[in-house]
Amino acid sequence: MHLMSAIVAAFYLCAGGPQPPTPPETLSVHVHLGFDRSISARPIEALAKAEAAAIWREYGVDLQWSGQGAGPALCLDAFVQGRRRHEDGGFSGAPLVLAHTIIAPDVVVRAPIQISFDAVEALLERQHFSNLSERDRGVALTLGRVLAHELGHVLLGSPGYHDPSGLMKARFMADDLVRLERSRFRLADSSIVRLRDRIAVLSESGPSRSCTMPTE
Repeated sequence: MHLMSAIVAAFYLCAGGPQPPTPPETLSVHVHLGFDRSISARPIEALAKAEAAAIWREYGVDLQWSGQGAGPALCLDAFVQGRRRHEDGGFSGAPLVLAHTIIAPDVVVRAPIQISFDAVEALLERQHFSNLSERDRGVALTLGRVLAHELGHVLLGSPGYHDPSGLMKARFMADDLVRLERSRFRLADSSIVRLRDRIAVLSESGPSRSCTMPTE
């Protein structure tokens, strides 16, 4: 109950701030998001999906999470890897790699986006959460924003790049990832221009092969 209230509060707080320019077209993208069996928290999954969708909705990208609906231009697989820190002794102190994906010129065939739940938990270890539901909300927001960043690499296309600030910057601070307000996860103006061109290209390319694959 506390987590659901936090979800509602998050959306009210995140709705403020200047709105980005509206792209002339929209793009429907199906994301097949899977979680490792070691991660058992459906509210976390629901809020992570909602956060990623809210970030991209402002730019004309409609993220969908099932195989239903009108034929999308793009279908992507994403997977949150489970807890395995006990197998390798944890992290060495090097910069954490929260997720990765492969950017290729081909708009049809894509490798899955991989997100490390271990790395997310390690990044948030020193964050102070007053209770378990607040921690779950922080984990969920982080997962959603990391997923949104990786989706950005796919949507913005090859060659891959990072912006100095905003959604597509190379590194994020834990404080930014868990805060309710999402103004630090907007696209830079140059990326908005690139996205407009990419929406046209992806829309004309037709559904990707993975759109024909059955969902779980």
